[in-house]
Amino acid sequence: MPDYSALPASKGMLVMATEGGYPPMNYYHNNEVVGMEVELAVKFCQSNGYGLEVVPMNFDGILPAVQSGKADFAMAGVTITEERKQGVNFSEPYYTGGTVMAVLGTEQAAGAGEGASSPIAAIGESFSKTFLKESRWKLFLEGIGTTLLITVLSIVLGSLLGFAVFLLCRNGGRIANGISGACMWLVQGMPGVVLLMILYYIVFGSFSIGGIAVSVVAFTLTFGTSVFGLLKMGVGAVDAGQREAAFALGYSDRKTFFKIILPQALPHIADSFKGEVVNLIKATSIVGYIAVQDLTKMGDIVRSRTYEAFFPLIAITIIYFALEGLLGYLVSRIQVSIDPKRRSDEDVLKGVKVHD
Repeated sequence: MPDYSALPASKGMLVMATEGGYPPMNYYHNNEVVGMEVELAVKFCQSNGYGLEVVPMNFDGILPAVQSGKADFAMAGVTITEERKQGVNFSEPYYTGGTVMAVLGTEQAAGAGEGASSPIAAIGESFSKTFLKESRWKLFLEGIGTTLLITVLSIVLGSLLGFAVFLLCRNGGRIANGISGACMWLVQGMPGVVLLMILYYIVFGSFSIGGIAVSVVAFTLTFGTSVFGLLKMGVGAVDAGQREAAFALGYSDRKTFFKIILPQALPHIADSFKGEVVNLIKATSIVGYIAVQDLTKMGDIVRSRTYEAFFPLIAITIIYFALEGLLGYLVSRIQVSIDPKRRSDEDVLKGVKVHD
């Protein structure tokens, strides 16, 4: 396989969209996308003076990537039909083949026939193919990093966005409430994968913005709408007499909100906020549609190579549980610090003389 990362790009770079999980046409080998189609693209670029960037993504996103200009061409085991020819420019066919059925083997059908490996040996072999062969554990590690990056940035930016919008709308301005209400209706009513694809292929289609950045934007919007709704609920749960008493003591509106209302509202929404964090980390599993190699996508890549479903799916499940537990724990620690009922007496009374 030629090294396409070192091609001289005297005429510029070509971006190739592919699936990365359809051997022998395109697949991962030693954490690099290779295959017959990649080699054909490399040969073309070598002979015509182009550099090559290979961008793997879910098959559903390949055609939009070409139509929006995110990719210059796509090679992903695409089948030519007369109907598809009406909307897509195809090259001449470069491969003609057949299809087969996958059936249960004779030894498997018989239970454990002569020569069949023991269950323990089969599990060990499956584990080896999933994690050890070609150092595929690195794919899972890379996916974890991408998932955490998107999740943490979306939580931080979404919290800031939701809080900022709430501050603009908390006194009931008609224009601000109308705009925020329309935006919340639009974001919350749209499936996450549709929002991702609209942002990536339409809104940012003409910009050279990567899939991770677009994912952060999308989940910042969705998490921000959740935070806005939680703040409205939490502030609404605080008795109106608190505000009146603060005004009677000479507090300004701003000081009343930050010193009196908000500290009482946060404990009301802390548990719901923790739930939104857990939901967010699970929602990021759809970012593979816009060429982001997250944890779920890496599991799909491994399964496409090995045809082993057990270990990749179990590993992904366990990792998601671990990540949810980690982020949930961090939110719980913050929750303790803002809720007087959950703090120790020493923390609550810190700086107060109790035996005068």
